Amino acid sequence: MTIPESTAHVERLTKILRDRKLAQFGDSLLNFSYSLAVTRTTKQPVGIKVKDKLLANAATKAGLRKYLPRRVDAGDVANGLEALVGEAWLLEKMTLEEIVACLVPDEIDQSKGFVSLAQLALERLGLDK
Repeated sequence: MTIPESTAHVERLTKILRDRKLAQFGDSLLNFSYSLAVTRTTKQPVGIKVKDKLLANAATKAGLRKYLPRRVDAGDVANGLEALVGEAWLLEKMTLEEIVACLVPDEIDQSKGFVSLAQLALERLGLDK
């Protein structure tokens, strides 16, 4: 999926990715959603904190990294993905069930579900065109 280069889309996407409050909300949303996905898969209740490195890797694969300043750490890149998903959910562009469905664990590539989730959020927010 290609992320658009129009000025309006770039500005909107950049604003979302750098929004700290959205990132904080998105962090909680992703941790809960991933915990729910793993709980449903394993049939054992778990609480998981998704690592920033995993989210940063997924954000990069989804093409989000280039919309952040050059000198940011993995935590800031991860925050961008969290903010994007948080925004999509808050605007009712995605449901919790859709988020959880994207995050069904993949033992080979753990970032795969988060990449799919980022792409879905971009699509639902109209930032993929």
